[in-house]
Amino acid sequence: MESSELDKTLHKYIDAFLGVPAANDYDESGRRDGLAHFFRDIASSNIAPTALRDESAIIGEMQKRVAGSGRGTRSALQVSRLCGLLQQQNPGFNWWPVLYLLLECSTSAVLPKIAAAPSSYISNHHNRVHGSRYDSRTSPMLSPPQPGLHSQQRHDLGIPRYGTPSAIPHGMSEFAGGNTSALPAQAYSRGELGNPASNAPPPEEQSNAYLHRNLPTYDDVSEAALLQDLIYVLQGIDGTYVHWNSMTSSYTVNPEVKLSRPTRAMVTLLSELGGLTRDVQSYISEVERDGRLFEQSFCTELKVEMSTYYKLVSEIEGRLFKVPRTLRPGESQLGVTLRRMYCWTTEARQKLRLMATAIAKVQEGSGGGTVLSTISTLVDDGDPFIQSFAKRLLKTASAPFNHILVSWVTDGELVDPYKEFFIRERESRRDMFWSEKYTVASDMIPVHISGDMTRKIFQIGRSLNFLRVACDDAQWVAEGGPRTQLTGDISDTSDLEAFVYRSSSMVNGRLMSVLRDKFDLMGHIEAIRRYLLFEQGDFALALMEVLENQMDRSGRSVMAHDLSAVLSSATRSSNAQHENPDRLSAIVLTFQEEGTKNRGWNEVTLTYNLSAPLSYVIPRSTMRQYFEVSHFLLRLRRIEHSLHTIWRHQMTESRAYLRSEELQRRKGTARDGDKQADPLRQAMRQSSIACSEMIQFFHQVQRYIALNVIEGAWGEFIESTKEEIDIDSWNDAHSKYVDVIHEVVCGGSGPGFQRNLSGIFETTLRFISAVKELYNEQALSARRATSGAGAPAKENRESLSERLMRLRTSGNLFGSGQAAADPAAEHASQVRSTILRFKEQVKDIMRVLSHNTTSDLQFLVVTIDFNGTYTASA
Repeated sequence: MESSELDKTLHKYIDAFLGVPAANDYDESGRRDGLAHFFRDIASSNIAPTALRDESAIIGEMQKRVAGSGRGTRSALQVSRLCGLLQQQNPGFNWWPVLYLLLECSTSAVLPKIAAAPSSYISNHHNRVHGSRYDSRTSPMLSPPQPGLHSQQRHDLGIPRYGTPSAIPHGMSEFAGGNTSALPAQAYSRGELGNPASNAPPPEEQSNAYLHRNLPTYDDVSEAALLQDLIYVLQGIDGTYVHWNSMTSSYTVNPEVKLSRPTRAMVTLLSELGGLTRDVQSYISEVERDGRLFEQSFCTELKVEMSTYYKLVSEIEGRLFKVPRTLRPGESQLGVTLRRMYCWTTEARQKLRLMATAIAKVQEGSGGGTVLSTISTLVDDGDPFIQSFAKRLLKTASAPFNHILVSWVTDGELVDPYKEFFIRERESRRDMFWSEKYTVASDMIPVHISGDMTRKIFQIGRSLNFLRVACDDAQWVAEGGPRTQLTGDISDTSDLEAFVYRSSSMVNGRLMSVLRDKFDLMGHIEAIRRYLLFEQGDFALALMEVLENQMDRSGRSVMAHDLSAVLSSATRSSNAQHENPDRLSAIVLTFQEEGTKNRGWNEVTLTYNLSAPLSYVIPRSTMRQYFEVSHFLLRLRRIEHSLHTIWRHQMTESRAYLRSEELQRRKGTARDGDKQADPLRQAMRQSSIACSEMIQFFHQVQRYIALNVIEGAWGEFIESTKEEIDIDSWNDAHSKYVDVIHEVVCGGSGPGFQRNLSGIFETTLRFISAVKELYNEQALSARRATSGAGAPAKENRESLSERLMRLRTSGNLFGSGQAAADPAAEHASQVRSTILRFKEQVKDIMRVLSHNTTSDLQFLVVTIDFNGTYTASA
């Protein structure tokens, strides 16, 4: 086979570089034939040269390489002198290919291979001197040439393979996001390339067809034209070859333009900046048109970042047609290349991606604090770049939030025109000023503010507002409030937390001091306990006596001013007259419903009217519980007082009857009413015993409520409010105190005294009425027995009897409109039935209370049935 001129020339270069081989060394000749065949494939390929055809630039690069290798400036000057001698030998000759070849040979990744090759590559004579022989197993470069192994040899020598237009070239993985391997030269420099044979391509790729298939093609559009288009695309403007695709929401290259795969991939990556720019600018325009305060502040930082980005684009555009002074081998004559543009915009791309991500999350939220929460999640990222960028965004975006927060925690004023703060103001009744005027919107709380800090911030502002508006303490808020504790910026979370905790202690202490000292909070609560809950015994007794005398009149004739007179009389008759006038004026005796016609005992109630600002602090529901308990205790006191009155009357009548009987016995005269006296005396005796039982029962119930329930809950309430607490904690303790009393007395969610004793109350009232009628009948019998036989007395007796018969008939006590045949027997029967009914009801309530395991109600059962009366009769 005849060698071509190209083969001869390649052999000359190889021999000049490696030396002349021995005449009989066929192995070495075969290896050099393989190298020549490999170089011929490279020379005949369609790879476009990327080197700049500038001799001076190449010489400058050679000088830099020599100087950078540690040889000093003298060697760099020697390179310049030698290149000058070459140009003097043949001034018309184009020396740049030769110089470029020398430069590439000095910097190529092949050099480590050649340096590590056997010395026969350098000099056969040197190999003979050292006696070194290497076979094909020690170095793949020394093996005989084999067909189809050119691509394998190229890979083993560290020479990169170039891809086809449909393949991403090696070394582009960081741009295209693929899994392609790095350049072999880079791999050698990093020490990542081990045994060359282990990195060989698969067998199906080891062919000349594979080498030619992977060769790139030329682009239809020059790099300069693409760069000009990308300058517009980076600003979100369509170019000549790159347009916005609304279907994919991204910039795409015109399909009619033919570009190689690497070029198209690079243009696509750079076009991503244009899509991100459009998204950010669209959001900024939308917020400027109708955005809220937090979003506008967020966009302020976005504008700053976009201004920096546009400056970068302007700088790239300015360098586009500015040729660098020195060019590295393979660099374009343009001042900017696609790869340079990609590298220069790497940081800007990360920022735009972060901004687009933050914008998307902000748009998903409801605004307000969610904007800060979205950015705060980026601050916690482990990437320092993302963290620093997110901190700048958060600092600017949180400016309006911090302004509202400072106004709230220093002055108690909520300046939130767009309802973006996590505290909301709403319209409420005047008496709900403290509890319902302000609320917390949990979905607006930023993530960097904890739950405890949120509660304290809410408490501080609400307390300051309450001090200014309700307590008339605006001077302290302005001069001695939390503003004096504000020493620096609270944008930092740790500084904000320290300020909030200091201010919380100060404001809560001031509010509790004002309410206790200026408005006598605890004094009013104690007055409620003594008078509404009847813990002041002399006041309760005086009130029952005066009220009973007033209520014995016709119910319709009792008016509101009559009840006021009753309360005033009871106050003057007890130690309550020495009470604080403000507390006494708050006690009111009135009817539950003003418009009712039947104003009896059941409608009378004792209330306590708190004045502002105490009426704002204590909820209406708590005061309603007080009134319900007071109404029950008033009925209990009334029944107990009525039973005591009946008992005193019984004792008086009993003594009078015994004296009368003794006088009759001494006179030796018979009594006319003996037939009626026996049932009356038996009924009176039974009623006296039953009255004592009822008194003991109600006394035990009243004692249990007063001592075990009210006093026990009061002691726990006082103990829990000794420490320095805020008004909400005080309210919680007070509500717990009232709830305990209300639960036992009125039942709440379970059975209480009010439900269990309602039937006993009715039975006791019927017993009191029946006993009164019984004693009226006894009084009539006594008058008949003690009257003389004269006509005036007879007429008087008949007149009294007729009057009683007329009252019975008009009252229709027996349902027939006719008088009873035996009134004494009837009253006695009614008393006995009422007594039996009372005992049955007591047994029922004892049975209910004995099954209660949540309190010491079982001990109450023991005190009621201390002698086993009800248990034995069960």
